[in-house]
Amino acid sequence: MPFLVAIAIYVLRIMRRPMDIRLKLRHLGPVVVMTGAVALVLTWDRLRPNGVATSYLLGELLGVLAVYLMTWTTVLATRSTSLERWFGGLDRMYFWHRLCGIWALLLFIPHALVTGHGSDQTVAAQNLTLSDQAGRGLGLFAALGLIALILVSLARVSSLLHVGYRLWLVTHRFIGLLLLAALVHGWLLDQVLAGSVVLRVIYLIISGVGVIAYGYDELVLRRRAPVADYVIKDVLRPGPQVTDIMLTPTGTGSPLRGGQFVYLSVGGEHRWREHPFSVAGTSSDGSVRLTIRSRGRDTRRMHENLHPGLPAVINGPYGMFDHTLGGAHQIWIAGGIGVAPFLGWLTTERVDEPDDIDLFYCVRTEAEAVFLPDLAAAADRLPNLRVHPVFSRDQGRLDLDRIRAVAGPLAADTHVFLCGPTTMVAELSVDLRRQGIPRDYLHTEHFAFR
Repeated sequence: MPFLVAIAIYVLRIMRRPMDIRLKLRHLGPVVVMTGAVALVLTWDRLRPNGVATSYLLGELLGVLAVYLMTWTTVLATRSTSLERWFGGLDRMYFWHRLCGIWALLLFIPHALVTGHGSDQTVAAQNLTLSDQAGRGLGLFAALGLIALILVSLARVSSLLHVGYRLWLVTHRFIGLLLLAALVHGWLLDQVLAGSVVLRVIYLIISGVGVIAYGYDELVLRRRAPVADYVIKDVLRPGPQVTDIMLTPTGTGSPLRGGQFVYLSVGGEHRWREHPFSVAGTSSDGSVRLTIRSRGRDTRRMHENLHPGLPAVINGPYGMFDHTLGGAHQIWIAGGIGVAPFLGWLTTERVDEPDDIDLFYCVRTEAEAVFLPDLAAAADRLPNLRVHPVFSRDQGRLDLDRIRAVAGPLAADTHVFLCGPTTMVAELSVDLRRQGIPRDYLHTEHFAFR
């Protein structure tokens, strides 16, 4: 009960904050996830069958919570645009997808330790029935599979094992099978479920939602995704590792705007699986500009081989990185290729709502500031925009002192938009929070989908 009271207080605080309703709604998804977990704990405690030891009940409850979180991983993996607004964008949906997966694994471990060795609740190995053996095998399969998926999602591990984006994407399509294995495992072995019809029904509903989400993703969504056909109109290479492409729709096109991102797949002689890229601009004829930095094998091949005339497919748009969420005074911080969403706002849209915008464009050297001319042209057009290039090799990394020296004191109502390397975004976010900028006024694009 104290947890539900804490969640209710948190929701009330969010609703009372003076901010855009869209910022308030993005808290709803995480609140639902947490509230559901607390409700499960209370329900299992209240409806526990007679004669079940508390330790065993706790062990099985941890397993049920793990299945509940695995269900959320499948639901959040569907790329549902309807869910984006409740979590704050697809990038945050994937953050919660990973978080639920990690916690599911952490709960599986004590679940196995408690329920696998209880003297009163387990059967001697030599007396195991066929269903017992199947249940244990499925539980082991689910746990090991979840460990493998989480490991290949860690940047250092995937780099060490040479797991590319393509292989990572394929392996994560099996998460629904792990959920199904965990579901059957609990159904066959959980004596708490066997002693309560209501708990069995709840368990089936939880896991059934996950299986349905997985089936929808694999059988329906992949065939009904919001895709549009394009052709590459122009390809520029303004830097050694930067590709700037313009695509023209061959049909209706997608309703794109700056700050969003899309999944791009290109055909032709060299075929690439879809990769996410930020929209760096749109035109009145439906053309879209994407900027790509060569980081992996596929993006390096794109940089080397893309040329006008190649067919392409765009899936999207996604994302809620939107400057209209901010107030009168905004600070934009772009690191490297993270300038793409800001280019999308400045080169194709009117950005005259804020009174003033200070944009910091952070790169290592002046030679790498390949998009500085675009930003300078936007500053000439928009009197409320000031562009500040930061060359870290000569001037050091951007910090709060430099931001304050250029943009003035950081008021509590200042909205800060950050997009760039993970370390830069994380460090500046922490420093800005310490200076009194509310968490909801820090807008970041977590462009890491592993």
